[in-house]
Amino acid sequence: MDALLMDLQNVCTQLLPILGAVALVFLCIFIKKLWQMVDTGTERLKQLSSTIDKADLSMEKIQAPLDTVVKLSHSVDKVQDKAEQALGKVTNFTNDSLNNLKDFAARKKEENEQEGTEQVKSDE
Repeated sequence: MDALLMDLQNVCTQLLPILGAVALVFLCIFIKKLWQMVDTGTERLKQLSSTIDKADLSMEKIQAPLDTVVKLSHSVDKVQDKAEQALGKVTNFTNDSLNNLKDFAARKKEENEQEGTEQVKSDE
């Protein structure tokens, strides 16, 4: 058993520097890939920043027409409110006028009926 452990120690002593060198190479490759990824990410962020700046300029150009549309919308709302008020007043006026006309017609009918009965009584 001791011989086996001694042989394993010799193998491990020879393999350890080789495995360390391989691990160091893989670590260097990993760091290089990571550095390239960071550089690519930085370039993408610069491109994205310019795109966002262009979109911001476009939004500033659009803002004035949007303000005009909002003002127009408020104006249309005011006109609609005034039209509703006017229509309500016209409806109330028409309703009152029709009620007055109906009352007037009813009074005239009663007066005519009373005159008719008085005339019939006087003819008798």
